[in-house]
Amino acid sequence: MNAQEKYKGKRFSVLGDSISTLDGYSQPPFSSYYDNDKKRQANIFMPQDTWWGQVIEHLGGELLVNNSISGSMACKHKQCLVPTFGCSDERTSALCKDGVCPDVIMVYLGTNDWGFGMKPTPNRKEYENDLSVFSVAYSLMLDKLQKNYPQAEIWCFTLCASGSLAGEKREFFFYPGGYHMKDYCHVIEQCAKNHACRVIDLYNNVIPFDTIDGFHPNFIGMKAIADGIITSL
Repeated sequence: MNAQEKYKGKRFSVLGDSISTLDGYSQPPFSSYYDNDKKRQANIFMPQDTWWGQVIEHLGGELLVNNSISGSMACKHKQCLVPTFGCSDERTSALCKDGVCPDVIMVYLGTNDWGFGMKPTPNRKEYENDLSVFSVAYSLMLDKLQKNYPQAEIWCFTLCASGSLAGEKREFFFYPGGYHMKDYCHVIEQCAKNHACRVIDLYNNVIPFDTIDGFHPNFIGMKAIADGIITSL
């Protein structure tokens, strides 16, 4: 059975950050990066213009809930005024709708953890339960997702490099917070393996994508991400 046969009619929920938002479709509604101004700038207006919309459409599924919040991390961090972090009870329990739970949960978090230099893994015993450590927070997030949605498949996406800015090629900086992007990808892969979740390898399957500001994909960039996901599947 191929992927399109397997997932036809399945319900998909998304747990993500700004890259996965779209005004009018992501929840909570005030959390979208892609608002009316950014939609026009990126040429992204409908779910079919986003990475998640293209993947769901390709597989013949349907969107259940998009719980994506601009600026959010997997980690609990001191900048959070509200519980936007991915390992929170609020985020991990908000992927059902009207009593219907997802068949597939697509988790695309970690870009902000990497960008702000959250520690990828503990280096001393006292960090083992510290939710500001990426591996600790990501593992707890998967624990909660599996407890809340025991019948759902969980897809964990590795991170990927952005490319051109306004059509001009630029060199991508892989360690803005002091740690290389690959360190976070390794954590995602290991946590997914430990929880028997599926790894969607964007790091190795997505060419550096087009953006509107150096990080957030435009329509062309969204297609590159979607193509990478479909290739990984």
